[in-house]
Amino acid sequence: MNRLKGIVLAGVILFMGVIVVSAADFKVYPGAKVDEKLTKEANDFAARSVAGSKMAAPKATIYTTGDAYEKVYSFYKSVGKEYQMPGTSGRKNTLPSGKELKSSFFIFDGAIDLMSSKLWIKIQRPYIDTEMREGPDMTYIIVSTKN
Repeated sequence: MNRLKGIVLAGVILFMGVIVVSAADFKVYPGAKVDEKLTKEANDFAARSVAGSKMAAPKATIYTTGDAYEKVYSFYKSVGKEYQMPGTSGRKNTLPSGKELKSSFFIFDGAIDLMSSKLWIKIQRPYIDTEMREGPDMTYIIVSTKN
């Protein structure tokens, strides 16, 4: 009986620890600022894309920083679980301007992929808007949350 209580208690503590760690791991990159205009555009686009369906649109918050993509990547690599999009390993994406499009995904809630995650981010440099236009040469942190 005591052994069973110990196993149950250990399971509860482990589960609670996972919840606390998952919620605490996400941090906004130091010095990054919310881009209100891009955040609104992204949320409006998401709302339009699910209009008429039973799906809830995820909520986006877009942050920008002038810091190098590699510096932001290193920061999130230390606090999140990197997610590799299928079929993208080792591929370079070049924009019409000749710039390389760099992007990475990180999951913060223990989910196995982006579809099942309730909290993930994409870091990208430069930003590509909903009209497929290239934005300023900054590093963008796109935070996606769903209920």
